[in-house]
Amino acid sequence: MPNVVPLPDLTQLIGLCEQAGRAILTVREAGFRVDAKADASPVTAADLAANEILVAGLGACSTLPILSEEGPAVSWRERRQWRRFWLIDPLDGTREFVDGFNDFTVNVALVEEGRPALGVVHAPASGISWAGTVGKGAWRWQEGEPRAIRVAPRWPPRLLASRAHLDATTRDWISAIPGTQLERCGSSVKFCRIAEGKADLYPRFSPTCEWDTAAGQAVLEAAGGAVLAAETLEPLRCQQGESLLNGHFIACASGAWRDRLAAVAHRAVWNERKPSVE
Repeated sequence: MPNVVPLPDLTQLIGLCEQAGRAILTVREAGFRVDAKADASPVTAADLAANEILVAGLGACSTLPILSEEGPAVSWRERRQWRRFWLIDPLDGTREFVDGFNDFTVNVALVEEGRPALGVVHAPASGISWAGTVGKGAWRWQEGEPRAIRVAPRWPPRLLASRAHLDATTRDWISAIPGTQLERCGSSVKFCRIAEGKADLYPRFSPTCEWDTAAGQAVLEAAGGAVLAAETLEPLRCQQGESLLNGHFIACASGAWRDRLAAVAHRAVWNERKPSVE
């Protein structure tokens, strides 16, 4: 029987993400150049430094394959054989990082059979980490002390939207929910704010990749929430094909809100199509 290195626990993973976070802050303090990747998204020395730390650390404590936003491309022919693997975004919210905001994160997720099973989201600027294992619970770490977190759903919802991607469809959604409160912020912090009971809903109708969402999805689901594909209202899945792009999704404090969310979607579409009266 082959030797299998045990998976690291959440405390080990948080330590690794904190190390990557310190490297990001070091780059920010020293100043950096912004380059453009093939898809025109920004990349900096901070993304690459964090990636090097995470890949080396995960490789040293696990035998699982690693898929990273800043790593080499892996063909679908190879990836489709993976049943368990690490999915990482070394610096989620690079645009926020470049623009001087603090809500950028380090994301590490363990994906099992197409579902995020474990996730760590670390916010270097604040030093706060959120982590969770689906079926076991979620925690918020600050100054080395963990505190259990849980969703606290309420309706009308406290709604979160991306700072950089508040598109027309999201605006239609907001207008279709009377009494909603809107807050805008960046990166996977939005999943974590729902997980710790400080928000309720995060609809996303502009492009994201699996590494943007997997760690936050694991934390939120571990805290009792849900991340649902917008079209089907079924759980959002990874590893569904050659493309690493997600479909539209809704992160929410309660998976029992499917009927409400379907009604909101109907109202948003109806309002969009309703003829204007001059």
